Amino acid sequence: MDKNTIIGAILAGLIIIGFSLLNKPTPQPQPPVQSTADTALLTSEQETTKTFSITDSTALSEGDTTQTTAATPLYLQKGTEKLISLKNDLVKIELNTLGGIPEEAQLLKYNAQEGKELFLFKKGDLSFNLPLRTVENKILNTAELYFNPLNVTDSTVTMRLNIDEQNYLDFVYTLMPGDYRIKMNIMAKGLDRLLPANMSLQDLEWEQRIRQQEQSWKFENQYTSVMYRYAAGGVERINKSKEKKSVQETLRWIAFKDKYFSTVLISQTPFQDNVISSAEFKEDSGYIKNFSLKSTLQWNIEDGEKASLIWYVGPNDYNLLKAYDKGLNGNDQLDLDHLVYMGGKLLRTINVYMIIPVVTFLSSQIGSWGIIILILTILIKIFLSPFTFKSYLSQAKMRVLKPQVEAISAKYPGKDQDAMMKRQTETMSLYRAAGANPMSGCLPMLLQLPFLIALYMYFPTSIYLRGESFLWAKDLSTYDPIISWNFDIPFITGLLGNHISLFCLLMTIVNIAFNKYLMQQNSAPAQEGMKMMKIMPYFMSVFLFFFFNQNASGLCYYYLLTSLLTMIQNWAFRFAINEEKLLARLEENKKKPRKKSKWQQRLEEAQKQQQAMQRKKNKHR
Repeated sequence: MDKNTIIGAILAGLIIIGFSLLNKPTPQPQPPVQSTADTALLTSEQETTKTFSITDSTALSEGDTTQTTAATPLYLQKGTEKLISLKNDLVKIELNTLGGIPEEAQLLKYNAQEGKELFLFKKGDLSFNLPLRTVENKILNTAELYFNPLNVTDSTVTMRLNIDEQNYLDFVYTLMPGDYRIKMNIMAKGLDRLLPANMSLQDLEWEQRIRQQEQSWKFENQYTSVMYRYAAGGVERINKSKEKKSVQETLRWIAFKDKYFSTVLISQTPFQDNVISSAEFKEDSGYIKNFSLKSTLQWNIEDGEKASLIWYVGPNDYNLLKAYDKGLNGNDQLDLDHLVYMGGKLLRTINVYMIIPVVTFLSSQIGSWGIIILILTILIKIFLSPFTFKSYLSQAKMRVLKPQVEAISAKYPGKDQDAMMKRQTETMSLYRAAGANPMSGCLPMLLQLPFLIALYMYFPTSIYLRGESFLWAKDLSTYDPIISWNFDIPFITGLLGNHISLFCLLMTIVNIAFNKYLMQQNSAPAQEGMKMMKIMPYFMSVFLFFFFNQNASGLCYYYLLTSLLTMIQNWAFRFAINEEKLLARLEENKKKPRKKSKWQQRLEEAQKQQQAMQRKKNKHR
C-alpha cells in the first residue's frame, strides 16, 4: 500500500479517537455528593421513585408545618397536593400545588425506548425552591408550602401562596402556543409584611435528576452535562462525573441537558453567585446524573414588581433553538443552539454552515434518513473529489516510478547509513526530475479529515436521527445489534459492550477488504519498517470496530458508505489515468531543466554535509 495512504488512514483514525477521548467525561471513582436524591439511587434500586427536597437552612418552630390551627398563618397551613396540567401540541406540563412547581414534563412528539411515552422528568425528579428569609430570620422553603391554583386554562395558571386574606406570592405560568417554553413570573402583594422591605435579591435552588432516555447509558452519559451562558456572552459546560463549581460571573441561562433533551432556566435579569454541582448515578439505575444549582435572582418584592423566568423543556434541536435568536443581535441572543455539541470552532463551523443546511434541505424533500445520509455522503465526496484526485495522481506517479526506485535500491544495497543516504539522495533526485512529490498525496487526505471528524461530532448528537429506522437498524441514533448477550465477557464487554452492531461490522469488513486491495495494487519489496506499515491498516480497522461498536448506527452507516464510495472513486481514477502515458510524461519532465527551490537547495546541501560527515567517520574507523 502507498505510504501516504497508510499514514493518512492512521492519522484519520487517531484524530477521531483523540477527539472522542477529549470530549469523554473524566471518570471519578468517588461517590457522588450526598443528597436525598443521590442516596435513594446509589443505595437501592427500589428507591428510585422517592421524592427529594432542599433541606431547610433554619428550621421553623416545632409543629408549624404539621398542624393547622386558627393561630397558624395561611402560608404554613397544610394543603392537598393537586396536579394542574398545561398542554399544547408539543409538551404537557404537570404543576404541583405543593411548591407550585413543575413536577412532570412529557414531550408529545418524541418516544422513549420501545415506543413508550417520553418524560423529561417525573414526580421526585425535579425540585425548585425559593428559600424566603423572613423578618424573623427564619427560612420558608416554597418547595414545602401549598399553593392554590387560580385562573386555570390549558396554557396558563397562577399558583398562589396566600400570606393572609389580602396578600400573596404568585407563580404565574404561561405555556407558549406551539412551543417548548413556559414563562414563569414571580409576583407578590404585601410580601414586605413577611420579608425585609429592602430585599432586592432572592436565593434560588434547583435540583434535577436526569433520566436515562437512550439505549446506551455510556454514550448518553458522555453527552449529559450542565451548560450555561455568561451574561456577557460565551457558553461553557460542566461534563465531569463529579464536580462542584462556583461561577461568580453573572449568567443568562443554565441548562441541565442529556444527549437529546434539555431543561433550561432562562432569566430576564442575570443569575448571580452561582454554585453548580454534578454527581453521577450508577448504570442500570434508570438515571444518568444529578445536577443542582444554587443561585441568586434579582427580585424587588414591592407590589407590581416581578422576576421573569422562562423554562425551556424540550429537544436539543439546532434549527429550533437557533430560531429563538431570530431578529436579535449581539448579546441579546440566547445562543441556546450551543446545547447541540458539534465540536470545536472549526468543526462547528463546518457543521453549521455546510452540513446542517444541506441536511435541512434534504430532510424537507426526503423522508428516509438512510437515503439522506447516502446523498450527503455522495455530495461530500464530490466536493472533495479534486483533492482526492490529486492524492491519487500522486500515488500513481509513485507507482509508475517504482521500478526505477527499486533499481536505485539495488544499486546501493546495504543497511549502513552511507548506503541509505545515497539511496535517499538519488531517489529524491529522481522524483524531482520527474516532477513527482511523495508528500503531495498527504495534504489532500489531511484536508478531508475535518469533514470526517465534523460528521463524527454531528451524527451522535443529531436529534433528527433519533427514532429513525433504516433497513435493519431500528434507530439510527444508537447501535444496531445483530447479536446480543446478557453476560459479561472479561475485557471484551468493557470495549465492545454486550452486542455486535451490524453496520459497524460491515464497515470493518469493507475497510479490511479495501486495504487488502490497495496492498495488492501497490505491492512493493519489503523494506525497513514496511512490514509494520502493512499491518497497521488492518490493526486500525479492527481497533475502530471496537471503538465504534457502541456508537450510533447512523455514524457507522456513514463511514461504511464513505469506504464504499472511496473504493468506487479509486477504481474510477485508476480507469481514467493511463499509467503508460503518465510514465511517458514523467520521462519527458526529466529532460526539462528544473529550477531548484530554496527548500530543495537547502535539503540537498544538508544531505551533502551529512554524507561528508559519514565519510569522515568511516575513515577514522
